[in-house]
Amino acid sequence: MAKNTALAAYKAGLRGKRGKHKRGKMTVSVAVIAGFTPSLLAAYEGFKGAGVTGVGYSLCHSFTGYNPHAKEWNLSGLRNGLLPVVAGLLVHKFVGGQLGINRALGKAGIPLLRI
Repeated sequence: MAKNTALAAYKAGLRGKRGKHKRGKMTVSVAVIAGFTPSLLAAYEGFKGAGVTGVGYSLCHSFTGYNPHAKEWNLSGLRNGLLPVVAGLLVHKFVGGQLGINRALGKAGIPLLRI
């Protein structure tokens, strides 16, 4: 009997606490996108210089520190690629998440952007 009343309540739209969870929506983290900006600018400069191969070389140098032209490791290249992305992820995690800024942006009704 309880089974039928639960089914009737479900059909009537009177669900219990189970149906009150909001689905997560896709958001774009501004801090992470800002972290990718220096590497994309370096890739554009590589494209202007050597075309598509220049893009590959500059992205390789920015994210791994390996310089394919000189065939040597140079970690100073990481400051244009990997380090800003990691910094953006940390800002997104700690500033946006721990301080509750992203939650406040969501409650304010800002649809897509998060820190």
